[in-house]
Amino acid sequence: MPALRSHPLLALLIAAAFLWRARENAFAADSSNITQGRELATQIGCAQCHTELGPNRTLRELAPDLGSAGLRYQPAWVFEFLQNPSRIRQHLGAARMPDFALSEKEALALTVFLEAQRHVAGNWPRLPAALQAAPPATPVSSTEFQGELVRGLICLSCHDYAGQGGHRAVELTNVSIRVRREWVTDYLVAPARFGVAPATMPPQFFQLSADRAHFSEVTPDAAGKIQRLTSHLFSLNAERRTALDAKLSAARQSFPNVTAAHGETLFRALNCAACHRHPTIAPRTNAAPSLAGEGLRVQKAWLEGFLRKPHSIRPFGYQPGDGARMPNFRLTAEEAKSIATFLLSQHDGHTALKSEYQPTPRSAFAMNKAALLLRDKLSCLGCHSLEDKGGRVAPDLAHARSRLQPSYVLNIIRNPRAIAPHSIMPQAPLPDDTVQLIADFLLQRDSPSLQTTYLSPFDHRLITSTATNRAAQNYARHCASCHGIDGRGDGFNAAFLPTKPTSHADPLAMSRRPDDTLFDGIHAGGFVLNKSHHMPSWGNSFGAEEIRELVAHIRSLCRCEGPEWSRDGAK
Repeated sequence: MPALRSHPLLALLIAAAFLWRARENAFAADSSNITQGRELATQIGCAQCHTELGPNRTLRELAPDLGSAGLRYQPAWVFEFLQNPSRIRQHLGAARMPDFALSEKEALALTVFLEAQRHVAGNWPRLPAALQAAPPATPVSSTEFQGELVRGLICLSCHDYAGQGGHRAVELTNVSIRVRREWVTDYLVAPARFGVAPATMPPQFFQLSADRAHFSEVTPDAAGKIQRLTSHLFSLNAERRTALDAKLSAARQSFPNVTAAHGETLFRALNCAACHRHPTIAPRTNAAPSLAGEGLRVQKAWLEGFLRKPHSIRPFGYQPGDGARMPNFRLTAEEAKSIATFLLSQHDGHTALKSEYQPTPRSAFAMNKAALLLRDKLSCLGCHSLEDKGGRVAPDLAHARSRLQPSYVLNIIRNPRAIAPHSIMPQAPLPDDTVQLIADFLLQRDSPSLQTTYLSPFDHRLITSTATNRAAQNYARHCASCHGIDGRGDGFNAAFLPTKPTSHADPLAMSRRPDDTLFDGIHAGGFVLNKSHHMPSWGNSFGAEEIRELVAHIRSLCRCEGPEWSRDGAK
């Protein structure tokens, strides 16, 4: 046998077999990690906004229905929870309420909105008369409470109380901090009233009659049991409730003008309905970027770090002006690594990115030239920021080196729509050597990136439009960030530009500009009109007919026409 092993050909075959087995094992491990990451991304709720990943269809059914939040929750607890989310529900698997980095004012607005949500589907009879009486003056003790739980009830099968019981549902000792006493009584009488299926919370005390006219007892002395259980639960945590009430009261005094309408705006912007049911608010579509090509876009180290500690990439939403945010799910290092492994396996067939690109080392002169082009000639800093200068529509260019793969940087500059079809980034009319110069500059420059924060709807108007015509839709999507949805030059991005955007709603100024001038400005950019170079050229993004439609839309905003000499039929 030793002689056989020493044979060169046999040794080569044995080595090849070991190598093949190692590769098979590595492939199996990678496949397992990808599958695990996919499942985790779905469970946690990533796919609720990044819908191409395949949304978790059961998450919205298991998460609280917020249509009745005002009946259910203590507003002081909601205010605290929104700012410091913690795990409450054990039956959601890996899902958890993420942190949206809300300011105190934003948390108050959402609290006020949720406090006003008091929807209950269907018609329900009044509570049994015994439950309309005052609760016992002296609450039952902890021992008596536990005794009630084990006498014919199955509460501890799912709920935990003082370290005993199940771990599938909420912990009972903190119930009085979170929810209203009246709601607990209503809920124990008829869980189905709040959209909870019998399999999740069986009716243990009362059942609805066949004609839905009244409730009948399931267990003897049902009303008494409910009174004693709720009396004990709400005898707990008095000091904690008082402290939370004081914090909410202070916030109301600090921000007296916050309304439920402000909160609804935030609720829609943050796409809360993607995970929580609401009777009138549906999940938003296109609320987050597609991750189908993430493996060809970002770098592994950056992605893992970002998943663990998300920060603002597009400060006012993926769709500019929609106010969306990437929340912090407080992932562990292992969870972040698992999800990153899955996302990096997504290649989406971008053939333009298949070839590797490595930046060419550039001289100091070339690097300075690129910096000058970005600062004084190109329109990039109209949307992107660099060293705290420039717009807040798109990602900070200082992150490009650590965040993006070189091939992606080169090709997104060369032809944005070919790489990211849903992007609003226009294709700049640049020669290829300039494209490579800018790409090399971004991939080799050494300067600290400044962490931008999310913009708040309290400080900047959201861009919302229900228009059905193409021109209004294009204007809202591509122009309103700077010019404003009404064309007043007051879009959220205007505050970050050195030159105030043109007010398309100004009839005096706009009546001096022929339609041909407006067409040229849209097609070729601001520089052709001796205006700001931050206004990009849209000639490679819109066809001639679309630009003419935009000109007509601008005329509708200013309610004016161009100079008489420029109009068709003028003498």
